[in-house]
Amino acid sequence: MWKGRKIVMRQPQIKDAAILQKWYMDKEFRQMYDAYSSISLYNILQEIRESGTFDDPNVTRVNFIVTQKRDDLPIGVASIRNINRQNGNAEIVFGIGEKDKRLAGYGVDMMIVLLDIIFYHLDFEKCYLLVHDNNELGLNSAVNFGFKAEGRLRKHSFIEGKYVDLWILGLLKEEYEELPIVPKWKARK
Repeated sequence: MWKGRKIVMRQPQIKDAAILQKWYMDKEFRQMYDAYSSISLYNILQEIRESGTFDDPNVTRVNFIVTQKRDDLPIGVASIRNINRQNGNAEIVFGIGEKDKRLAGYGVDMMIVLLDIIFYHLDFEKCYLLVHDNNELGLNSAVNFGFKAEGRLRKHSFIEGKYVDLWILGLLKEEYEELPIVPKWKARK
């Protein structure tokens, strides 16, 4: 279990399957979070059962359910995937499934917790994320947080009847440690 200022991230449980399915079926949510493999309840349950942990040196993905710290209600989902221990990097993906919780500071908290895991628990050098052009909020949020554009795959994904670009954004451990928002955010816990 990992705690932020406003959230708790824990391993997904069987009881979370229905809410995950609800979020995965939401078109708006799918634009922010693409780390699911299926909207089928059977497949979601299978993915929960097979969810990895950082204790396994061969794990390449760890999924989380994100809950509000104050009442333990699920509000979103996060994943650290493409875990590359040899090269010291991993990708983060996260989304807030509950619409009324978006733009309320939960995303920043989720990002800081995920980055702390990558940089201090796994002791990696780099974190990255992939954001489609049509997710303007996600793209602007990542850049404003401190991620740097490292590349753009032009017309890489076919979404809603058109091709959109996919941005690769990266953040190094030393850059993370220099961000003024991180100590301020953590001080308010």
